[in-house]
Amino acid sequence: MIHSSSQSRDNSQVIETLQDFYTAILEYYDELFPMNTQALDCISRIQLIHKADKGGSSAPMFRYLGVGCATGNLENRLSGPGLDITGIDKNSAMIETAKRRIKKGFSSIRFFEMSAMDMGRFLKKESFHLIGCLENTLPYIGDEILVRKFFHDARELLAPEGLLLLQTVNFDSFDSSKPFVLPQKQSVRVQLDRSYIPTNDGCVTLKAELEQGNGRRLILQQDTKLRPAPTEKIFHWANEAGFSECAFFADFNQSPWSADCPETIIVCRK
Repeated sequence: MIHSSSQSRDNSQVIETLQDFYTAILEYYDELFPMNTQALDCISRIQLIHKADKGGSSAPMFRYLGVGCATGNLENRLSGPGLDITGIDKNSAMIETAKRRIKKGFSSIRFFEMSAMDMGRFLKKESFHLIGCLENTLPYIGDEILVRKFFHDARELLAPEGLLLLQTVNFDSFDSSKPFVLPQKQSVRVQLDRSYIPTNDGCVTLKAELEQGNGRRLILQQDTKLRPAPTEKIFHWANEAGFSECAFFADFNQSPWSADCPETIIVCRK
C-alpha cells in the first residue's frame, strides 16, 4: 500500500512493503537495473559446455530456472533453440511484464508468480541444469531458516551435476556496526539510493528512496529485513544442503575473489 507520509508537503510518499515499492518503480526498473551482459554470457557459456558434454547437436534441452527474475529481461534474451527457460518472481506486476516480452512463437519459456520458498513445492525435482539467483536476490529471502531451505530446494530441483549460480553484494566487506551504502542507481529520469541498516539480530533493514525528475520521492518504510550472506555462510549453507563444490569469484568472468571486491559470484555444483 502506498500512502502519503508526514512529509507530503515535500511531495514524498511512503510505501509500506518491498513488493509495493517494486510495483511503484516498475516503470523505471529496467533503467535502474539493466540486464547484466556478463551474466548472460556466463549462462551461455555454461549452456555450451553442457551441450558439448552431452553429445553436441544431439544434447538434450538445457533447462534454466531464474529465481527472482523481475521483468524477465535476462530470461527472454536467453530464450532460443536448445534452451528451456523458467522464470519465477513473487511480484505479479513484474511477472506480467516478463510475459508480455516473450517472443511470439517461443513455447520453451514461461514465467510464474512464485516465491523462492514455493519453488520446491511446485517445480519438478531434478529438472534444471542451471538455477540462477542473481542481482543480490539471496539476502532478500530473509530468515536464515528460509535461506537454508532455499539451498536445499535448489539442490533438489537440479539435475545431477547441475549448477546453482548466485550473485550477491560482497558482504565480507560489510561492517555490521555501520550502515552499508549500496552503489547509487540512476537514469535520465530517476535516482535510487539504498543502504542497509544493521539490526541487533545480525540482520539488516533496507532503506530505499527513489527520486523522480520532478522532485517527487518514493520512500520504502524500513521494515524489510535481509539476511547478510558472507562467503563463510554461503559455503556452510551450500555444504549443509549437500552441494559437492562451492567456488567464489569476483565477477561472471571468474576473476579471483577478494574480500574487497564489490560483489561475489558463487557457483555451487550438485
